[in-house]
Order: sequence, then structure tokens, then C-alpha cells
Amino acid sequence: MLTLFSIYKPILLFILLSAFGNFANAQRTDFRIHEYNKQNKLSEELVKSINQDFNGTYYFATDGGVFSLINDEFNLFQLPEGKSKYFKELFRLHDGSLLAVSDDAIYKINPSFEKNEIELLIECNKDPAAPKYPKHVYEDKQHRIWISDYNHIFRMNGKVLEKYVMDEKNLTSSYARSFQFLECDNGNLIVVSQKGWFYKFESESNSFEECNFKQDFLVHSSFKIGANEFLLGTSVGIIKIIVDFNGRVVHNEMISEGVIASCFERLSQNRILAGTWYQGLVEIKLGDKNNFYPVGGFPYFTVNEIIKDEFGKFWVSTNSGAIVMKPKFFTSQFLTTNSEYVACIRKNSKGELISASRNHVYKSIDQYSLKKQNISFTGTLNVIKTFKNYTFIGTEQGNLLVYVADELIKKIPVCQQPISDIEIVSIKEIWLVANKELFKLDLNDAKLKSYFDQFKNRRIVQDICLDKKNTLFVGGEYKHSYLYKYDRENNKFRNISDESPFENVGDFWIRDLEPVEDSLFIGCSLGLYKYHDSVVEKVDLGELSQGEIGAVAVDQYNAIWLTTSKGVIRKRKNDISLFTPDQGLPSKTFTVGNLVVDNRGFLWVGTSNGLAFAKVRDSIPTTPKPLVHIANENNYFITPNAQLEVTKGSMLLLDVTASIYPQKQNQFQYCIIRGVEKIRDWNDISNKNQVIVSDLEPGNYKICIRCKHEGNYLWSNHKIVPLKVNQIWYLRWYILLSELIIVLILIFLTNIYSKQRAKKQMLKLEELVSQRTVQLQNANENLLLANKAKDKFLSIIGHDLRNPFNAIRGFSKMLIHDTDMLSEEEQKELLETIYKSSDDTFKLLESLLEWANVQKGNFKINKEKFDLSVVIQSNLELHKSLASLKGIKVIGKIEKVLVDADKAMIDTIIRNLLSNAIKYSFTGQTIELLVFKNDDFATLEVKDTGMGMTKAQVDKLFKIDSIFTSEGTANETGTGFGLMLSKEFVELNGGEIYVKSEKNKGTSFFFTIPLSKK
Repeated sequence: MLTLFSIYKPILLFILLSAFGNFANAQRTDFRIHEYNKQNKLSEELVKSINQDFNGTYYFATDGGVFSLINDEFNLFQLPEGKSKYFKELFRLHDGSLLAVSDDAIYKINPSFEKNEIELLIECNKDPAAPKYPKHVYEDKQHRIWISDYNHIFRMNGKVLEKYVMDEKNLTSSYARSFQFLECDNGNLIVVSQKGWFYKFESESNSFEECNFKQDFLVHSSFKIGANEFLLGTSVGIIKIIVDFNGRVVHNEMISEGVIASCFERLSQNRILAGTWYQGLVEIKLGDKNNFYPVGGFPYFTVNEIIKDEFGKFWVSTNSGAIVMKPKFFTSQFLTTNSEYVACIRKNSKGELISASRNHVYKSIDQYSLKKQNISFTGTLNVIKTFKNYTFIGTEQGNLLVYVADELIKKIPVCQQPISDIEIVSIKEIWLVANKELFKLDLNDAKLKSYFDQFKNRRIVQDICLDKKNTLFVGGEYKHSYLYKYDRENNKFRNISDESPFENVGDFWIRDLEPVEDSLFIGCSLGLYKYHDSVVEKVDLGELSQGEIGAVAVDQYNAIWLTTSKGVIRKRKNDISLFTPDQGLPSKTFTVGNLVVDNRGFLWVGTSNGLAFAKVRDSIPTTPKPLVHIANENNYFITPNAQLEVTKGSMLLLDVTASIYPQKQNQFQYCIIRGVEKIRDWNDISNKNQVIVSDLEPGNYKICIRCKHEGNYLWSNHKIVPLKVNQIWYLRWYILLSELIIVLILIFLTNIYSKQRAKKQMLKLEELVSQRTVQLQNANENLLLANKAKDKFLSIIGHDLRNPFNAIRGFSKMLIHDTDMLSEEEQKELLETIYKSSDDTFKLLESLLEWANVQKGNFKINKEKFDLSVVIQSNLELHKSLASLKGIKVIGKIEKVLVDADKAMIDTIIRNLLSNAIKYSFTGQTIELLVFKNDDFATLEVKDTGMGMTKAQVDKLFKIDSIFTSEGTANETGTGFGLMLSKEFVELNGGEIYVKSEKNKGTSFFFTIPLSKK
């Protein structure tokens, strides 16, 4: 929905600027404008300042922080916690770094090719020696950095601040402005407060001395326009002041009472751009009579700052976003002629431009205006030509009108169709084209001759021209008859059409012929061609080569200018540029043949909507080299000497941008060359400005990228990115060589192996027979040993079983036959002995059966995860009471240990070892149970200080053929078989058992159990 502001904005501008003077008669600059705001990437619209570092990166100071513009994206700088985001100014120092001024600090931005960082330089508002609410930064020619705050001035020496206390009458009333710094060419530094007080800096006294100049106005801005001349933007208008050698204001001139300027920037030598607080952007032409006029199309009222970048573009900070502006190449506004259809433009004998509409004739006065000529005629003008003091007008009605000094002297009917072209050799030789027929006129006798028959009675004549030798060339139609040359001696036209460039084309026609030195440029329906040394060849215009050429002109720097349906083309050496209405052309519809370079070096073009002109210069700006970085890594730019590496088959994606904005006005091209190859073909980069590199063979390459900004810019120098494509690892030469060597070695070894195979086979058979013989011998020996061990084992077992059974038989017999002779107490003792012997025998048999089952593989192990400390505690409680009968103490250090084993087996092992320890310990001794972890196992130690064993006794432990028994300290008996069973149980659970003992000093049994894996 339209607001009242947007509806009445043009009216308000007109009213405000009506007071500026006679701006309507002046030629203003026409700008191409591009906006950055919330609708176009910039999230914070209140922009106070814009600046650019030496790398070409732009920065924006806003009410929401500082943004950098990288890869066409705005990136917000992170500030220290709690610091203000309200920024007022960005100032570029001579070393290329930037100072950023906020409400409560001054920061330094250090440019970097990879990543920019913001550094807190000065903390403000806290220390009286530091600025309070800083406003402005300035660096003078001596590289002294000055800072102004709300009332005082500071000088920064490194990180040390020197404060200059100013009078309270200078206290600013502005949020963003206080003191302005004016530096003269003679070295004088003058500051002007916002309240209008002037001070000069005295180096000897290191102080600011008040000047004798004071006006009743507020000073918002300043700008240097001469050695000691300045413009001041004040609350009453724009004032021009001149300062003398002593720093005194000697001239004070109000140049505008209507413009309240907030900032200035130079447009040209005598033209200044002024930003205003509520009147938008104004162009000022300084001179005897100063002219003011608004910048057409500028969209906002409030302007905070203007800077001109290194590419000649103007960046404008406003309350509604940022604007980038570039003066258009062509100018067409505020000419004294109207914007009517241009029928014809030509140069007169003085090199001045003659322009004609359908009904009027004009002559150029300067590049800004045309003067209407007092030539009146009947009919409709179609073509005009001058010769000495003669003026010739060809009309659409077929009449040739001849004027001398604006007076009609002859009217010559030529035909009933329009006269389309005129060329004059002399008064006796005037050539005319009408209705595609060629005529020659002798003005003295008005004799008219047709050359229709020399073109085989066909109407094919489209254009004629004279070269510097007055040789007449005729442009026609069709590939056999498009170019003729006049033979004056024989009064004949010779067909010089060269058919070779047009072998595979249909009908075509000539639009314009332009002779240059000894060549003839031909603009036709198929593009641009050149005739030289009797040869016609096509002129390469890149992607614009196939369009129809309406007019051809060559400037003083040998650049070729062409009109096409796409716009005006310039070909300068190998550079092709296209100018469209975006660069100031009033229309893309050009009248045929109407393109002229006048003697002042201005290019003029006639369109259906009026004239346009541009100043032709030898120096053309070169587009800066593009910036290239790895895609999706916005802060990683490829440094100049960096080399990229990829593996064959992989893809590389590069983002391409330029440091000249807007990005949408940049055209990028790339090519990939290998080794020392030369660049042949350029490829356009996609709309996403990305280069995709893939499917390259291994080798060293160069990715060449160039950029061209729209309008009057040349192609940039090439950005070259070295690229190395590596072979897939298994296809690399040294891998292939290694594989070949391995194959050869295998063949060699196979050959040797095949030769020795038979011999080795025989040796193996012999060895096998020998081994089998030895194995049989060993098996027999082992069997004999096993039988001996079995016999001895059975002997031991029989002995161990015989003794308890003898005791049972003997004592049982006594109880049967001698009962009457035995007392009750004696009978009870015998029964206890019988029970003990039978119990020991049962335990032995039980252990023997368990051992036998283990040996046969019938014993099933049941592993589970359990806490070893629980089993240990149970055995401690059981054996403490048994040990107390002998006066022995059993202790243990218990901690939670999770193991993975058969719980019953572990219980049996601990019980057997504790029983043995009690058996062989003396009264008053202590038995310890210890547990500790080691790697993946828990180790349990049963330690006593009892009888101990000799080394010979230790060696016999755990062996079936050497089981021995000995009495305990209380004459306890045993078989020694419990240790054999314990050894089997430990090994079944994946552990090991071992013993350390010394005679009469005690014994320690150790066994390990696997820890549980969590």
C-alpha cells in the first residue's frame, strides 16, 4: 500500500529544490542505483557510515553493529559482551585499517585475506581521560589521529590518549556530530564545533586557539574543495569559506540557503554530491552561478554519509539502507532538444554534430546542449548532409532540398520514395540512395543519373560511403552482391563481394559502411565484417557476434562502436563491452546508421527516443580481479600463492565474487588449462557464480577466472588458481611399478618353487616317516609313563583308602565283641573315630569322582558374573569357627570385585586352600585372605605362617604321580588330593594356581580369576 510520504515525495522534492536556483537548465549526472536494505540482504537498515579496506571489503556501521560484505553476504561482527551496538562512523587510516566508532568504544578492524577481526581499541564513557560518547575520527597528513567526543578533542599516540579540554560553549546538541576537522594545504589544522566556533591547532603550544570567526549556525559537515577552500553544511545552508596562510577565515559565502547538507563527496572537478538530512541527495555544480538539482531516482530523504570507492562508485548511508551509485556512461537528460525520434546525425565540415528529427535540425553547442537551426522545410526529413556552406536534406517524399546559410536554393525531385543516404564528393558529384536505387547528381545543372542498370536492374543498394580518397563503396544485399566499388575512370561499379564468409547463409543485407584507414567495416544483418586487401573476414564480437549491426563508428583510440538490438557495443582490441539503457541510453531502438564520434571526442547515438552521448576516453577502468574461495567456507579465501589438490574422480566447487558491487552487474568466465597450454576458450560461470571442477586427468592445471563489470569496464586480469589433480592411490606410478615388481618376483619365486617342489616333497615324505616313527616311540613312552603314573596313583589311593578302612574295621570289631569291657566314654570315642575315618574316606571318594569327571570331560562348567567378596566372606565366617578350635585367627581384606567364573568351583577352591592353611598352622598364628586386581584378572592369596614346605615338596604339588600327604600341626590326616582338584577347577575357569613356601616360615597359595567385562 502506498503511503502519503511515497505519494508526495516527488512534490516535496520539487518544492524544496525550487529554492536551489535554475537547476532545470543544467546538465545533471544520471546515476545507476542499487539498494541494500531488509528486502535486499542487509538486515539493519539504519546505516550511519560505509567504508572499504585495502582488500576491497566493505563495512557498514549501523544501529545494530558493524557488518562486513563478503561473498555478497553481510556478516555481523561479534562485540564484547555488554558493549553498545550503536555505531556512528567508519574511518579508514592510511595503513588500510579501519576505526569504528560506537556509543561507548572505538574499535580497530584489521583487514585480513582470510578473516577480518574487530579489536577493542579505546574504552569510552568510563575514564575522564578517555572520550565520552565519541563522535568523529580524523587522521591528518602527519598521520596524527584525532578523536572528538560530545565536547572535547583527543589525540591518539599509539594507545595513549592526550585530551584537549574545550570550552563548554562547544557542547554538541547532536547525537552523531560534534567537531569538524579542516586541514589546509599549508599544514594548518582547524576544527569547527557543531555550535559554529572555529579553533586553530598551535603545534608550539600544543593547544587549540580560538579564531575570530563565528557565525550563528550549527555545523553538520565539512568538505575540502581547494587548497584552503571548504564547504560547510550548516543549519542555514551550504557555506563556502576560504582560509588564509595564518588560518584565518578571509572569505565567507553562502552558496545555498535551501540545502541542509549532512555530508559531501566529489563527483568531478567542479561538481559535488551533497547528502542532506531531509532532502535526499543533491548535485552541486560550482561556478560563477552555482546550480543545484536532485539526483534522479534517489529513493530516500535522509543521507548520513557518502564515500567514493576506488572503482568510482558512490556508497550512500541512509536511514533506510545503503545505496551504491555509479554515473551512467551515456547521458541523455536536460538537452535543449526534446526526446523525439532521431532521424539522422552527421558531422559538418568543422566536426560539429548535426542532428535532425523528422521536422527540425539541430547543431551541438557543447556536450550539454543543442541549438535549433533556422532551417524550414516541407515534408518529412529522413537524412541530412553538409558540405562546406551547403546543407542537403533528403525527405521521405523523395525530394532533395539544398540550403546555403539556412536558405533553400533548390528542390530536386529524385523519386517517389524516401531518400535514405547522401554522400558528396563535390558540387558536381553528389551520390544519393532512394528506394534502394543509386543516383548521381550534378548540382550545377541539377542533372540526375541513375545507375540502376549497373546492379543488374535490381533494387539492392542499402548504404554508401566515401573513404579518405573519395572512393565510393556501395553496400547491397545477398551474398553475391553485397559490396561494390566505384571505378571513376570508367564510370562503372565493380562487384567486389567475397563469397567465402557467407557460403552457408541465406539472404542478408548491409546496414552501414565505415571506412577506417585502408579498411572498410561492414555492419550487416549477420554481424560485423571487415574488408581489407580484397578479403572479407568476420570480426569476432564474442557472444554478440551474430546480431544485426545497425551502425558503425570508430573513435580516435581505434575502438569500434556498434549499435545492435541489445544495445551499443564497444570493441577495443580483444575487449567487448555492451552498453544498455542501464548505462544511460534512452532506448534500445537505434535509427539506422546514426552513430558518430565528433571532433571533441564525444560519441553520439541516435535512438527512437532522442539523442545520447558519452565522452570517449583512452583510459578505461579495469575490473578488479575476482575473489575465489572454497564453497561453503565463506571466510576461507584462496590466497595468491595457494595450490589446491584433489584426487582424480572427486569434485571441487569454488565460489567466485568480485570486490566491485553490485555483484549482479558482474560477469564471470573461467577456463582450465593444463601445464603450459594457452587460454583458448572462456566458459561463462553459472548464475550462482560457482566453478565446478571435475573429471580431470591427473596432472598440474591452472584455473583461470576473470571478471567484467557491466558498462565502461574492461575484463579483469586473470585470477589464477593452481590445481594439482592426484591419481587414485592404487593407480599411481609407484604403486603400479611396485605391483609389476611383485608380479615379477612372484613369477621368479614360482619358478624356483616348481623346480624344488619335487625335491622338497621327497624330503617331506622322509621327514614324515621319521616323525611318525618318533611320534610312535614318544606315544609308547608316554603310555608307559602314564601306566606307571596310574599304577602309582592307584597305589597311593589304595594306601589312603586302606588306612581309614582298617581303622573302621578294627574299631567296629571292638565295639561288637568287647562292648562289655568298654566304658561308655570309650565306646563314644571309638564311634567318633569311626565317623571321622568314614567322613574322610567319603570326602576323598567325592573328590576322586569329581576329578575323574573333569578328566573325562563330563563336568559342566557354569560361568556367571558374581561378586567375589561375597564368596570370600562366606568362607571366612565358616572357617573362623573351625580355626578357633586350634586357636588360629582367620582374617581377610574384602572389597567388591566382579568376576566371571563358576561360583561353586571358586567356593570349593577357597574352601580347600583355607582348610589346608588351618591344617598346617600352629596355635596363635594368623591366616590372611588377600584380593587384588591385575590387568584383566583378580588374584586371591591364602597366606599362612605355619609349617611351610621345602622346595622338593613344592615341586611335587599338583602332580598325579607324586601326591603326598603329611600330618597337620594337630596330627590331622589328609590325602593331598584337594589341591589336584583345585588346580583343575582354576584352569577350567581360565586362571592359574601357584604356590610360594619356605620351611617353617609359612605358605602362600595364589590363584587367578577373570574379571567381569562391564
